[in-house]
Amino acid sequence: MTNIIKLQEEIESEIRSVKEIDILPYFIKLADGSYVPNPKKRIQVRERDRDVDFIERIVNKVNQTGDRSKLSTLTTVYFPEEDETKLLNGNHTVEIELLLGMQKAKAVNLDFVKDFGGKMSLVLRLGNLLNREDVERNSTSSADVKKELYEIMDERVADGKDAKPSDDEIDDLISVYPFITRATIGQWISYHTTAGSRRAPLKSYSKGELKLQKEFYSKQRKYKGYVILEPRTIERWDNTGVSQAFINCKNENTTKVLIPFYCDSVAQSEKLEKGEDAKITNFYKELGEYYGLTFEVDFLSCE
Repeated sequence: MTNIIKLQEEIESEIRSVKEIDILPYFIKLADGSYVPNPKKRIQVRERDRDVDFIERIVNKVNQTGDRSKLSTLTTVYFPEEDETKLLNGNHTVEIELLLGMQKAKAVNLDFVKDFGGKMSLVLRLGNLLNREDVERNSTSSADVKKELYEIMDERVADGKDAKPSDDEIDDLISVYPFITRATIGQWISYHTTAGSRRAPLKSYSKGELKLQKEFYSKQRKYKGYVILEPRTIERWDNTGVSQAFINCKNENTTKVLIPFYCDSVAQSEKLEKGEDAKITNFYKELGEYYGLTFEVDFLSCE
C-alpha cells in the first residue's frame, strides 16, 4: 500500500519537485469580474467547500504585513483516465493568492495511479494530513475524517467486500487522527449503512456571489414589484429577515417581499434536509397573511 505519511513528509520537506502553475483554471469568472472556485477542478477533502471569512482574514493580514512567505505550496493530482489535473490541497491558499493579484503559484503535482494506486481514500488521507495544524490553513476536522472513512467503505463495497472497515483500517485511522475514538468511528459506520455515504460539500457563498444572486432575482419576471432582500443565513430566519422585510416594504412602498436564505454551516444544511425549509416557508406565509403582505422565501443551493 502507498505510504501516505511518507508522501506527506516528502511534500512538506520539499523533497518532491515543485513547479509553477497557472491558478486561473481552478476558478470560474462571474459576470461582475470576480472569481469563485471551479468544483470540477478540485478534490473536495472537507465537508465544506471553503471558509470565505477565513480567506478574507488572511488576505487582509497579508495586505497589511506584506508577508506572503507563509502561503503554502499547492498540491495537485493528475487523473490519467480523465486527462485532468485537480487541486487537492490549498483550496483556501489558491483563492487567497488570486485575491492578492497572483495568477501563478508553486505546486507539487502527483499522479492518481502512480502515487495513490488509484484509491481516492488515499487521496483524501493525504489532503487531511496536509491540512493538519497549519497556521495558514483550517485544520482537519472530525467531519473531514468521516469523509475519508466513508470513501474507504465505498471502495470496500466496490471491491465486493463488506462495507465495514477491518480492524486494521480502523486502527490506522485512530493512529493518524488521535482526536477520533473507536466509538465515534462505530457511530459513523452505523450511519453510513443506514443513510448512505455520498454527500456533496457545503457550498459557501462570497459577498460577490450573494450580490449577484440578489440581482438575479430582481431580473425575474416572477418577482416584479417585489422587494428583494440580501440573501441571509437561516441561523436567525425568524429574526433579521422579519424586521428587514417590514422596513423595506415601508421604504419602497410595496407589499411584496422575497427573502432568500442560504446555509453557512453543515448543521444548517442538515436542518433544511430535516424539514426546516417547510417550517420557515409556512412561518412567512402566515405572517404575510396576518399583515396583508406577500412574503415569499427561497433557499440557495447548499451543494
